[in-house]
Amino acid sequence: MALKHRLKRLQKAARGQLASFELAGGSRYHFDPGRAHRDLFTFWCDSLKSVHHGTPRPEPPEILEAVVRARKREAALRAIFPEGVAMWLPLEEGALVEHGEFVPRYLTAGRLPETS
Repeated sequence: MALKHRLKRLQKAARGQLASFELAGGSRYHFDPGRAHRDLFTFWCDSLKSVHHGTPRPEPPEILEAVVRARKREAALRAIFPEGVAMWLPLEEGALVEHGEFVPRYLTAGRLPETS
Protein backbone atom coordinates (compact mmCIF):
# COMPACT_ATOMS: atom_id res chain seq x y z
CA MET A 1 0.00 0.00 0.00
CA ALA A 2 2.84 2.40 0.77
CA LEU A 3 4.22 2.00 -2.75
CA LYS A 4 0.85 2.86 -4.29
CA HIS A 5 0.60 5.97 -2.07
CA ARG A 6 4.12 7.08 -3.05
CA LEU A 7 3.33 6.58 -6.73
CA LYS A 8 0.24 8.79 -6.44
CA ARG A 9 2.28 11.49 -4.69
CA LEU A 10 4.94 11.34 -7.41
CA GLN A 11 2.30 11.59 -10.14
CA LYS A 12 0.73 14.59 -8.44
CA ALA A 13 4.11 16.29 -8.04
CA ALA A 14 4.98 15.61 -11.69
CA ARG A 15 1.78 17.36 -12.80
CA GLY A 16 2.91 20.48 -10.95
CA GLN A 17 0.53 23.35 -11.60
CA LEU A 18 -1.67 21.48 -14.07
CA ALA A 19 -5.44 21.76 -13.94
CA SER A 20 -7.75 18.99 -15.12
CA PHE A 21 -11.27 17.89 -15.89
CA GLU A 22 -12.92 14.52 -16.31
CA LEU A 23 -13.46 13.06 -19.77
CA ALA A 24 -16.54 11.05 -20.73
CA GLY A 25 -14.63 7.77 -20.47
CA GLY A 26 -13.64 8.42 -16.85
CA SER A 27 -10.02 9.46 -17.43
CA ARG A 28 -8.79 13.00 -16.74
CA TYR A 29 -7.46 15.59 -19.16
CA HIS A 30 -4.60 17.54 -17.59
CA PHE A 31 -3.55 20.91 -18.97
CA ASP A 32 -1.34 23.86 -18.20
CA PRO A 33 -3.70 26.86 -17.78
CA GLY A 34 -1.08 29.33 -19.04
CA ARG A 35 -0.46 27.36 -22.21
CA ALA A 36 -4.20 26.82 -22.72
CA HIS A 37 -4.80 30.57 -22.53
CA ARG A 38 -1.98 31.24 -25.00
CA ASP A 39 -3.36 28.62 -27.41
CA LEU A 40 -6.87 30.05 -27.10
CA PHE A 41 -5.63 33.61 -27.64
CA THR A 42 -3.74 32.47 -30.74
CA PHE A 43 -6.93 30.73 -31.94
CA TRP A 44 -8.83 34.01 -31.42
CA CYS A 45 -6.21 36.02 -33.35
CA ASP A 46 -6.04 33.49 -36.19
CA SER A 47 -9.85 33.46 -36.36
CA LEU A 48 -9.91 37.26 -36.66
CA LYS A 49 -7.32 37.12 -39.45
CA SER A 50 -9.41 34.50 -41.26
CA VAL A 51 -12.54 36.64 -41.02
CA HIS A 52 -10.62 39.66 -42.28
CA HIS A 53 -9.12 37.76 -45.23
CA GLY A 54 -12.27 35.75 -45.98
CA THR A 55 -10.47 32.45 -45.53
CA PRO A 56 -11.56 29.38 -43.54
CA ARG A 57 -11.14 29.63 -39.80
CA PRO A 58 -8.42 27.59 -38.09
CA GLU A 59 -9.13 24.30 -36.36
CA PRO A 60 -9.85 24.66 -32.64
CA PRO A 61 -6.90 23.93 -30.33
CA GLU A 62 -6.51 20.63 -28.50
CA ILE A 63 -7.92 22.06 -25.26
CA LEU A 64 -11.29 22.71 -26.95
CA GLU A 65 -11.27 19.26 -28.52
CA ALA A 66 -10.89 17.93 -24.97
CA VAL A 67 -13.85 20.05 -23.80
CA VAL A 68 -16.00 18.30 -26.43
CA ARG A 69 -14.93 14.94 -24.98
CA ALA A 70 -15.51 16.04 -21.38
CA ARG A 71 -18.02 14.29 -19.13
CA LYS A 72 -19.40 17.71 -18.16
CA ARG A 73 -18.55 20.20 -20.88
CA GLU A 74 -19.63 23.27 -18.94
CA ALA A 75 -17.48 22.29 -15.96
CA ALA A 76 -14.54 21.65 -18.31
CA LEU A 77 -14.93 25.10 -19.85
CA ARG A 78 -15.06 26.61 -16.35
CA ALA A 79 -11.86 24.74 -15.47
CA ILE A 80 -10.17 26.60 -18.34
CA PHE A 81 -11.89 29.92 -17.59
CA PRO A 82 -12.49 29.99 -13.81
CA GLU A 83 -13.36 33.71 -13.95
CA GLY A 84 -15.96 33.11 -16.68
CA VAL A 85 -15.64 32.37 -20.37
CA ALA A 86 -13.56 35.01 -22.07
CA MET A 87 -15.34 37.19 -24.60
CA TRP A 88 -12.59 36.37 -27.04
CA LEU A 89 -13.63 32.73 -27.44
CA PRO A 90 -14.46 32.73 -31.19
CA LEU A 91 -17.09 30.00 -30.82
CA GLU A 92 -20.68 29.95 -29.60
CA GLU A 93 -20.42 28.89 -25.97
CA GLY A 94 -23.92 27.35 -25.94
CA ALA A 95 -23.25 25.08 -28.92
CA LEU A 96 -19.95 23.98 -27.42
CA VAL A 97 -21.40 23.21 -23.98
CA GLU A 98 -24.80 21.84 -24.94
CA HIS A 99 -24.01 19.90 -28.12
CA GLY A 100 -20.22 19.58 -28.25
CA GLU A 101 -20.16 21.47 -31.54
CA PHE A 102 -17.77 24.11 -32.83
CA VAL A 103 -20.04 26.86 -34.14
CA PRO A 104 -18.25 30.07 -35.14
CA ARG A 105 -19.61 33.24 -33.61
CA TYR A 106 -19.67 36.75 -35.01
CA LEU A 107 -16.33 38.47 -34.53
CA THR A 108 -16.91 41.70 -36.43
CA ALA A 109 -19.95 43.86 -37.02
CA GLY A 110 -21.65 43.25 -40.34
CA ARG A 111 -19.91 39.94 -41.08
CA LEU A 112 -21.56 36.55 -40.82
CA PRO A 113 -19.63 33.73 -39.15
CA GLU A 114 -17.95 31.35 -41.56
CA THR A 115 -18.96 27.70 -41.51
CA SER A 116 -15.53 26.14 -41.98
